[in-house]
Amino acid sequence: MLFRALRLRFLAFSLLPVAAAAQVLDPLVVTATRSPQPLSALPVTVDVFNADDLSDTTALTVDEALKASAAFSLFRRQGSLSANPTTQGVSLRNLGPNGAGRTLVLVDGIPLNDPFGGWVTWSKAPRLALTSAEIVRGGGSSAWGSAALGGTIQLLTASSQPADAAVSSTQLQIEGGDFGTFAADLHHTTVRGADTFTINTRGFRSDGFRRTASEWAGPIDRPTDLEQGTAQVSWSRTTTNGTRGTLTARIFREERGNGTPLQRNRTREALLAASASGTLELLSAPADWTATAYVQTQEFANRFTSVSDARDSEIAVLDQYAVPADAAGAAATITWSDNDQTTTAGADVRWVQGETRENYFRSGDDFTRNRRAGGTQTFAGVFAHHDRALTSALRGSLSARLDAWQLSDAHRIEIDRTAGSIVREDDLPSRDGVEFNPRAGLVWQATNNWRLHTAAYSAFRLPTLNELYRPFRVGNDITEANPDLAPESLRGIELGTTFATRDLRLRANAFTNRLEDAVANVTLGAGPGVVPGVGFVPAGGLGRRRENLPRVDVHGLELSAHWQPATALTLRADYLYSDSSDHATGLNLPQVSRHTVVLGADWRPLAALTFGAQARYLSDAYEDDANTLVLDAAMTVDLRLGYRFAADRELFVAIENVFDEAVVTRRTTDGLYDLGTPRFSRAGVRWTW
Repeated sequence: MLFRALRLRFLAFSLLPVAAAAQVLDPLVVTATRSPQPLSALPVTVDVFNADDLSDTTALTVDEALKASAAFSLFRRQGSLSANPTTQGVSLRNLGPNGAGRTLVLVDGIPLNDPFGGWVTWSKAPRLALTSAEIVRGGGSSAWGSAALGGTIQLLTASSQPADAAVSSTQLQIEGGDFGTFAADLHHTTVRGADTFTINTRGFRSDGFRRTASEWAGPIDRPTDLEQGTAQVSWSRTTTNGTRGTLTARIFREERGNGTPLQRNRTREALLAASASGTLELLSAPADWTATAYVQTQEFANRFTSVSDARDSEIAVLDQYAVPADAAGAAATITWSDNDQTTTAGADVRWVQGETRENYFRSGDDFTRNRRAGGTQTFAGVFAHHDRALTSALRGSLSARLDAWQLSDAHRIEIDRTAGSIVREDDLPSRDGVEFNPRAGLVWQATNNWRLHTAAYSAFRLPTLNELYRPFRVGNDITEANPDLAPESLRGIELGTTFATRDLRLRANAFTNRLEDAVANVTLGAGPGVVPGVGFVPAGGLGRRRENLPRVDVHGLELSAHWQPATALTLRADYLYSDSSDHATGLNLPQVSRHTVVLGADWRPLAALTFGAQARYLSDAYEDDANTLVLDAAMTVDLRLGYRFAADRELFVAIENVFDEAVVTRRTTDGLYDLGTPRFSRAGVRWTW
């Protein structure tokens, strides 16, 4: 009955009357196929945000700005300002949200996902330099490999052209607000002939807010304070034949409190990247090529505690004092077009090595055990994409990718710190495999204003080093690692339609996905006592282990509307229905809201005055895999007012969660729950010169 209703809604949406207005030109999208393609030629659903969408948003961070898409969500209902970094895994269409995420996030082709755990540190992205963001929904492994199982998000920055004389521009944004929040961003570009120099810096601090709900909070609870700093410099040169090369270096640091005096984490990162692009002759035709390479080193530290029932004291139960992780990668692509057909081919490699170093098993005033666990992942892939006009109105595309992966150097060593003896030593065997992932699609341009698309695809994801080798504890809940986890695999199909005129764009999309061997934290028992496969679990806690669920079904419907009734006014609506469940039990996946609605308006009543509003609704979800802990439905409303008092200066005021909605983000078996961002007001100024 459900899918019959969805089909009827979809058909009704598809049979809209054809208007006589001019066809709308779509932007070029690079993420879906790793080469520029018109949005109207793609058989998959893509959200495109331009520079104004990202800069004039009601949100303070990039991840909050992307929530204008109903398909986008983080693992928990918290933004990056207050969430523990390990819970910032990205989910698209609610495809099994978890801390690792099943979505690849890129900045100019370089992965932003954490090399050890897969989560995303959004503040590394140079926000003022961003010119666009692309959210490609559906399995993306045919283009990008393992991490893109659920889709791909790419943040793109500006690229200056050579100038005859020295040209420079600077943009500075300073803002402050509630909870002692202060942020400063600087973007500077100088173009001197063939050379371009770019500097991006950001400093941020906030006292934060208290996450624990007031009825449960005690003397031990603290605001989630945060300090961040990042600096990025780039140098580009364009040769006389049009070849362009870029070198980029970035450093990042973060200090974060997680709600009590002892719960804190720290991140340090350094990255060096190089890219080049140009044109060459291939098969007697010009072809565009690109190449990228990067090296990254990072260290993460995190401390977990157990808080007393009265919430007046805590003790550290796990000190993850160092998680060093290194990564390196390289990729090359070539694209050529001829007679209304385009072909892109390429190859890439990626290497990741990481290890958690932590003390655990508290006795008295000290930890008695030490654990070192980690390994190495290596990926290599080749891919090809081809699309062509089959008729004047029908376009077909075919993509395929072959990946080889290997897990090596896997280990888990646990030492009794008192006696100095080894109590566990797992020297795990190496594993490897080969994955083949195709995608096929059709786009039918039925009229100038109306088109339909369909796509079928497969994708895979290799579990992260964190999922494979590192157990963890949050409060009294303990989750055991599983080095035998199999790669996840996905098969999906979608059917969509778009109707667009100069002032109106309507879109509908129905999809179904089957996710096999989905990695999930499966509850095996409750404390107090020994839970098989986990060990001793204290009272009030749950014992869980990472397992592969044989099959997860995700079915859904997306509807969106973008209407500009007047030059100064834009209205938008985005809706996601997503039914994600464990096929064996019929239970819903944790952290999945069946309904997500985003409504927005942008109004410019005067040339210098702008007003923006956005509301986001989430229906009920479950905290746990047993579907016993409910996260209540919530709706937040955000507002922004901007006034440009000079050609190069703008003042703005923004309020997130205007009505101070209590958004439940976490619940525990003993009744405690955490809340998301309360009402948050800030004001700022932006200079450009």
